[in-house]
Amino acid sequence: MSITIAIFIGLSLAVVFLFFYMFARDKEIDKKFHMISSALENINQEIYKLQKHQKDNSLQNIETMIAEQLDSVLENLISTVKQSQYKSQEEIEMLFDKISKLESNIKTISLPNLDPVSNKKDNKEKIKELFEIGYSIEEIAKEVDLPAGEVQLLLRF
Repeated sequence: MSITIAIFIGLSLAVVFLFFYMFARDKEIDKKFHMISSALENINQEIYKLQKHQKDNSLQNIETMIAEQLDSVLENLISTVKQSQYKSQEEIEMLFDKISKLESNIKTISLPNLDPVSNKKDNKEKIKELFEIGYSIEEIAKEVDLPAGEVQLLLRF
């Protein structure tokens, strides 16, 4: 029995040794896991800071892009308004010129002769000219706006 007790004590010591070895190894692994977790936490904090910084930069980039585009659109709008203003001023000047020309033309045009005696003389001359050219009495009456009988009478005299 002493051999069995010795084997039993040897095995017990081996198990106890293995237990302490595993316990020590487990503490080492816990320390490594703790170091890894703290390193991961630090990395996550750095990533968060980088993302926040990048987000701030991207917002600033977007703001500058929007400001640049807005400036270019405003410049185009201002130039378009100025061009239309110049065109409208030119059109107004042209209209004033046309109005002044029309006023001067109206002043130079003489009023038609409203004297019935001279009007009849003009009609007689016109009737005579049209008849000599070869117009018929009906055509002359339409042209002079007189009845055909009156045209015929004027031609006889």
